[in-house]
Amino acid sequence: MNGLLRYLLGRAVQVVLTLLAVSLLTFILLHTLPGSLPLEMLGREATPARVRVLTRLLGVDLPLPLQYLRWIGLLLAPGELRQVTAIAVPTLELLALGGGVALMSSLSIASLQARLRGSLLDRALGIAAYVLYTLPSFWVGLMLVWIFADWFLLLPATGPLPAGQSAASWWLRMILPVLTLALATIASWSTLFRAAIEDALRSDYVRTARAKGLGEREVLRRHALRPAALPVITVVGMSLPTMFNNVVAIEIVFSMMGLGSGLVGAISGLQFGVAGYLVLVIAAVTAVGSLIADMLYALADPRIQFA
Repeated sequence: MNGLLRYLLGRAVQVVLTLLAVSLLTFILLHTLPGSLPLEMLGREATPARVRVLTRLLGVDLPLPLQYLRWIGLLLAPGELRQVTAIAVPTLELLALGGGVALMSSLSIASLQARLRGSLLDRALGIAAYVLYTLPSFWVGLMLVWIFADWFLLLPATGPLPAGQSAASWWLRMILPVLTLALATIASWSTLFRAAIEDALRSDYVRTARAKGLGEREVLRRHALRPAALPVITVVGMSLPTMFNNVVAIEIVFSMMGLGSGLVGAISGLQFGVAGYLVLVIAAVTAVGSLIADMLYALADPRIQFA
């Protein structure tokens, strides 16, 4: 327990340092954008006096270190916290549901391919995964909208509304965004999961289990899936940045307000405080996801110790 506590404290310090580095890098990148922020906000017809007043209000005439501290202070303001929290919730819901569907589907497909290795179904699933992998997530989302919303008229073409909807409407509107994220993720996960399961099936203890007369389904369930869980956890933890990239496109396709679409809108509207905060939230979710993946290692393999 002491080793686990020390490990968690060390990783927490790493997360804080990572977020500080991300905030500094984001601040520098925002300041390298061309043009003048006060002039862009007021318009090209603004008088020099108004530009000078807004420059002082925004603090962009201060030295860069003071501007950075001022910017961090704005990120911690209660109003910014409430605004970003409201934007982050839909994205986290989409990530959780889409990732869960992708995980269960990928494990099922990989297990089936490992059991039926070399069969026609195995090759068909492999080709389907390769085709899905080459398709961009926004194109998959548009095709799903065309099929299920425009053609068959079965599902709404847009994601959940910000407010004023029933639970049934929320679930109905989440189906296509979740399915899009899952399809964009299943292609890579199922291929990697299959390799992990096949590697476990070639181990000595699996051959021993087969020699004892256990069926292939029982061998897979009891002796192959748990050792294969370690690379699975690694893949899922490292896929969070890629999933965030897909979420940006998915939120735009389905007109959802979330971290991705909010970040694009904040940068387009020169809301640099909100944009910086959203970048930090995405970085924080990625760092916490990596920490959770490391902790799950111990649950999948008790031989791993936190020291």
